[in-house]
Amino acid sequence: MGAVIGIVIFLVVVAAIAYFVVRGARALPSEIGASKGVSEPVRPVPPVAEFHVKGDAANVYFDVPLPDGEDKVLEKLLLHEAVEVVREKRHTLPIDQVAKVVAHGKRGSEYAKVGTVGLATPGTLPPPAPPPTVFKQAGPDPLAAFGGTSGGAAPGVAAAVPDEGIGPAGADLELPAQIGSGLRMQGLVPERATAGDLVLALLRLSGFTVSAATPADGYETYTASNPSGRTFIWIDPFGESDYPELSEPAINRFMVDFEQSGHDRGLLVSDKFGPFLVYEKERREPRVRFITRERLQQFVDSLALT
Repeated sequence: MGAVIGIVIFLVVVAAIAYFVVRGARALPSEIGASKGVSEPVRPVPPVAEFHVKGDAANVYFDVPLPDGEDKVLEKLLLHEAVEVVREKRHTLPIDQVAKVVAHGKRGSEYAKVGTVGLATPGTLPPPAPPPTVFKQAGPDPLAAFGGTSGGAAPGVAAAVPDEGIGPAGADLELPAQIGSGLRMQGLVPERATAGDLVLALLRLSGFTVSAATPADGYETYTASNPSGRTFIWIDPFGESDYPELSEPAINRFMVDFEQSGHDRGLLVSDKFGPFLVYEKERREPRVRFITRERLQQFVDSLALT
């Protein structure tokens, strides 16, 4: 009787392991990050909105905003991911008649065809291959390259903002084409993205696993982890009617939350401009950095050059 119970327990454990292996194969980075502390990098994948087979075509619809013009890098990324989606679906859906895989993205509110991968033999997918590279894998601590300098912002720049306020920080960025493709792959329109969305997406591209958001009183926090440790991310909310400079209470709250988090590093991210106070905070606590509006371009460049 004991032997039978032992066999049953063994089979249950094996089944559980198999379930989580299959589920984790394309789990979102936020799901994986939530279940681990310091983890190996997990590449971001585009969100899948729909999948269906019609005739001899397997159609994969991604919730990815397409640019107005041609984007060959994004096309390659989506075609690669479309094949991988079909590879997973073949375990539950018959694909014997499938002769091509068609990837779709979104242009405005409508889906648009991105491209097609033809199959040499219907029902037989090409061998698994690594995805196209859009961002060089970062070193042990890519955040060390971000010095936190002003990036050319003049003193008092926040006071010179027009009465209509500021928009999302993405409108002010200059992005290499491949990075722009990597951001769109994660569902962002770069020029309309907030600083928080951009920083989280860039960290994913550079090899960090980003947890799901933890809502707090008027802001959100995240954990970005890689083999070098855990980074506490504190996102200052974007409000078009807000004063365009980061407030001292927000800065002080971030410092307290970072200390309580027990993480190795801390980043406060904001679409607003940074006051001189951030330099004092960084000098006293070298483990923290403030990625404010005038510093965001420098942060992008530091990751790209790591």
